Amino acid sequence: MAGAQTVGGKCQILRHGWDSISPGRGQDGAVMRSPLPLLRRIVPAFLVSCAAVAGAADRFPFVIPGDDASASVTNLSGLSPRPAGADGFVRIRHAHFFTDTGRLKLWGVNTCFAGNFPEHGDAEKVAAHLAKLGFNAVRMHHHDTSAAPRGIWGPVVDGHRTLSPAQLERQDYFLNELHKNGVYANLNLHVGRELTEAEGFARQDLPYATRFDKYLLYFEPAAKVRLKEFARDYLLHENPYRKLRRVDDPGIAMIEITNENSFSKFGPEIAAGLPEPHRGEFKRQWNAWLAQHYATTATLRQAWRGSSEPLGAALAESAMWQTGLGPWRLKQTREHPVRTSFGQPGPEPGVPALRLEPQGTAPDLSAQEIQFPNTAVEAGQVYTLSFWVRADAPRPLFVDVSNAGPASWTAVGFHETLALRPAWQKVHRVFRASAAIPGGTRLCFKFGGSSVPFALAGLTLRRGGDWIVVPAGQTVEARDIEIPVAGWSELAQRDVVRFMADTETAFIREITDYLKKDLGVRVPITASQITYHSPEIVAATCDYTDIHSYWQHPHFPRKPWDPVDWNIRNTAMERVPDADALLSRAPWRLLDRPFTISEWNIPDPNDAAASVVPFAAVIAALQDWDGVFFFQYSGGDGGWYTDRVQRFFSFNGQPAKLALSTALALLYRRGDLAPLTEVAAGTLEKMPPATAGFTHRLGMDPQARTATAAAGTPGKRLATPDGRVVWDASDADRAHVTVNVPATRAAWGLIGGTTFDLGGVQLAVGAVDRNYATVVLTSLDGKPRETSGRVLLAAVSSATNPGMKWNDTRTSVGKDWGDGPAQVNGIAAEITLPRAHARLFALDGRGARLAEIPAVASPAGTRFKLGPEHHTLWYEIAW
Repeated sequence: MAGAQTVGGKCQILRHGWDSISPGRGQDGAVMRSPLPLLRRIVPAFLVSCAAVAGAADRFPFVIPGDDASASVTNLSGLSPRPAGADGFVRIRHAHFFTDTGRLKLWGVNTCFAGNFPEHGDAEKVAAHLAKLGFNAVRMHHHDTSAAPRGIWGPVVDGHRTLSPAQLERQDYFLNELHKNGVYANLNLHVGRELTEAEGFARQDLPYATRFDKYLLYFEPAAKVRLKEFARDYLLHENPYRKLRRVDDPGIAMIEITNENSFSKFGPEIAAGLPEPHRGEFKRQWNAWLAQHYATTATLRQAWRGSSEPLGAALAESAMWQTGLGPWRLKQTREHPVRTSFGQPGPEPGVPALRLEPQGTAPDLSAQEIQFPNTAVEAGQVYTLSFWVRADAPRPLFVDVSNAGPASWTAVGFHETLALRPAWQKVHRVFRASAAIPGGTRLCFKFGGSSVPFALAGLTLRRGGDWIVVPAGQTVEARDIEIPVAGWSELAQRDVVRFMADTETAFIREITDYLKKDLGVRVPITASQITYHSPEIVAATCDYTDIHSYWQHPHFPRKPWDPVDWNIRNTAMERVPDADALLSRAPWRLLDRPFTISEWNIPDPNDAAASVVPFAAVIAALQDWDGVFFFQYSGGDGGWYTDRVQRFFSFNGQPAKLALSTALALLYRRGDLAPLTEVAAGTLEKMPPATAGFTHRLGMDPQARTATAAAGTPGKRLATPDGRVVWDASDADRAHVTVNVPATRAAWGLIGGTTFDLGGVQLAVGAVDRNYATVVLTSLDGKPRETSGRVLLAAVSSATNPGMKWNDTRTSVGKDWGDGPAQVNGIAAEITLPRAHARLFALDGRGARLAEIPAVASPAGTRFKLGPEHHTLWYEIAW
């Protein structure tokens, strides 16, 4: 191929920094007005031959020091008024955050665990550094998960958990330094606290779903009292450096009551399986609610009347277990087989049992299953599942009626985790199949994760059934109605969820009133993330709406948060504008109040992890969101001044993400990209389609009864009406996003070997490792490209650590994250600016000039060649 030869395993066109293309003559010697027509022809062609070799050899160390606040072109601290709060408390006007001087948009990070309590010297440096990077907000998170020095807690004294004075003092100093540098704080009240037995709280046998006291917090009186005590001690505490109580400090921008905490959306099944006294407390409150709504048991029976459907023939049964499995299928692994015994004694004469003995503990639940395939379940129909079960010792057993894959394995109306015991127990469940069943269904028992043998007997799955209404002997008057779960009347199940929603709403209102009326909080308050409540509850209780999202969060197949056994899918979000993890959050907004995303990340080591920043800036700008908080900056364990990629989430030490955070802070905070003008308003029951998010601002109108018509964009290409932003995944292998507004131009995604015209700025990207790159040009003085005197140019691909070792499928590095300093791959690209006399300077990690890069004369203006030889991720363009 002419102009793109490979010699010694490297592409010559990259080795020579594009020098193989003369600015004045083509490869055939003909005089050319510009190299771009030639580039458009050869770049896609040489991508195929060169992309594989534009890799490790082009990487170089690049560190953005965590203690740097020096004056440089990358110092954006001037964006933030100092100190934070000097222009009054954050409040809500016109459905957005405002202060005395106008609109407040938050570009923030999370600090977690010990990261909330730095030493004084570190606090000073980190706060100034965050401001320099362009951040103006910090969400203080997981401060309450651990005891000092990793968390805020001191010892338990007389049954009450105390706050550590030393930790409070460090946090005070950190807050003071943040506010001095124009950085606001988002305070969380409950994240990871677990009440202890020393505090009088029963913890034995609590399920994993209640970890961090989630779920329990909404109805346990003791948990609510302790939360109020903490809020009082935490928020009425006076910061000696600010000489203000936290409730009186305008540097605190907002308060979140409880992180990622569901109750009514989880339903009553968890409560039904809780140990005492928690189950009893739930049941007590449930019966008190029933007594308020139904005067007598007769009234309740009438309200819960269920429609009976005669039982049909068995769709699945266990009669064949006398001698074998029959049509049943047993899933096992070579390492963890399952021994089966047929015709075993059952719970009753003539009811044979199947005994299953796992040979060792399988690593995950679905590694061992017994299933009845090809179950003829119809959407909307009622079914009855009945069987006996026992185990040699207590163990769980998961059962569902679910899709048979491979596209979906989700339950279609029934799923439950049973707590087995040595005595036989009869399970009788009535359920209605889901309204949408995409494929074949199956009845499935999953039992991996435990080696305790168990037995099944007398199983039938039939169409039809009689719902449980009010069991004999249970009455409203005696307040002993059980917790309705699967098999109860659908109206009973609906009522218990109504009770839970009322309980959840009452909890949020009580805590919010306590914070505002008793403690004097003056800033906006939210409860938890809207996807953990229902939109109706958030609309009724919260000052602003918050949400979380991650693209391809690490998966832990066997043990939660196992640092060795994990994987990611490692694909670029640019490929799926119709199924991404950020634009899909836009419909959840409540249009009558501010909207924030307080956790967002594309976790490392995803090859396209750096796109977490441009996606956030662009979508938040188009949708006119009020705050973005990346998760996280630091958890405090890896050091504030690290020079390496620190596992999944930390921006600290991740130069690709940090460089783009600065470049894109300008676009979002300064308002370079104006919000979309049209609004598509859904209702609390029906959200607008996410793929309408490039033509409309999306959300729900809590007052609306009908939704605004707005069709989502079909296919794989989204574009704003004026073409300012285009997300094009029509060719998945070249999926990319472009931004073209007066003060900022950008292109990112799978753009190796691609050329762009960004409003007169010509960009030609060379081959790049994994074909992923981001290029951003943004005016530092806020003026349009035509008149700006200084532009920041970021050219970023990915960051890795030396010694990072991928598995064969490139889905995990296990524990082999490598060491610092982090290495990045410089982007080989050519940029032509339609202005003369431009000068280009390579910058170091502090933003100081390293060297000037000569311009190449061009009839179109000024042409520059970028490449790994410049050892930088960002450049300064000056006139």
